Amino acid sequence: MEVINSLNWEDTIIGRVLADDVVSQSGHFLLRRGTVLTHWHLNILKNHSIEEIRLKEQTEPPVNLELKQVFKHKEPLSTHYYENIKEIKRLFQDAISKQVPSLQEFMVPFTPLMETVLKGPDIFLELRHIKGHDEYTFRHCLNVGLLSATIGKILRYSHSETVKLGTMGFLHDIGKMKVSLQILNKEDPLTEEEFKEIQNHTIYGRDILKEMYGTSEDIINGALYHHERMNGSGYPFGIKKEEIPFLAQIIAVADVYDAISSDRIYRDKFTPFEALDELVQEVYKDKLNGEIVFPFVSHILNGYIGKEVELSDGSKGEIVQLFMEEINRPLVKIGDDFIDLKTERKLHIKDVYIPDKNFAFNSNKEDL
Repeated sequence: MEVINSLNWEDTIIGRVLADDVVSQSGHFLLRRGTVLTHWHLNILKNHSIEEIRLKEQTEPPVNLELKQVFKHKEPLSTHYYENIKEIKRLFQDAISKQVPSLQEFMVPFTPLMETVLKGPDIFLELRHIKGHDEYTFRHCLNVGLLSATIGKILRYSHSETVKLGTMGFLHDIGKMKVSLQILNKEDPLTEEEFKEIQNHTIYGRDILKEMYGTSEDIINGALYHHERMNGSGYPFGIKKEEIPFLAQIIAVADVYDAISSDRIYRDKFTPFEALDELVQEVYKDKLNGEIVFPFVSHILNGYIGKEVELSDGSKGEIVQLFMEEINRPLVKIGDDFIDLKTERKLHIKDVYIPDKNFAFNSNKEDL
């Protein structure tokens, strides 16, 4: 084991492995033993004035683990996604069974995934196609964090603001840890009392985050206001657009999109185009902010141009053009022919494929 003084960190710790956990001077957890150190971790150490750390003995050159390279592995990206789900589940459970972990501890599994997704839409599309309804709450929190950061980038926020949005989205549903699993996983309609308890997760989330070391008002607001709606029909307070923090409005868009485009216990997920169309309808109902939704939808649609699809009659082709007025009815090229689903109403998109087969989307929806 090697002891490193803060004066020598810049040139010596990147790529090295922590031998011991690192805690702040006030006793809050910062970094876990076994962490391969990056510049992001270095900033944490500097921000908390950590003067000394212990590293494992170096038997080979330091690992080059800048965040942009974290996921350049032979394994599918989904493998790393699910590895992070396990750690996220532990952290969320600790938030109600033990002392609330610090913000820095929550960010250790999340930040590398977020930075990777921000590199390009194709990786984002891969994550969107991960299947399954198990561990939904934890997958949903991870996805909403990634989506929120993506929206921040689309809206040309600074990198620091984009990271903040990702953090807000990641922690937006932490209050559900105080809601009974029997209620969260119920397939039958909720009773009035059960629905009220579900709504209380926003209040529970605010209370948990207030206890979290390193949190901020924006992060707390993301948990508290993400179910408020532009027309005042949301909860917990029923406030309208001008009263809802704009960053929380972004979390609301990411939350709704992931909810309608994910597998659930009681239904399969929508196709990507049905999900985006549903999001646009929420704008027309004056529930979500069009200043956020329309740039986001356009960005995601562009990512699907050229992707392979299977139609409801079994024929396969590629998407040539998508239309905002009918998102789920694109122009598809099959061989030398072009099929306009806006006019061919008996056909619809059944499957959407992306290059990595591990993320193929499958829909069992009946013909419309």
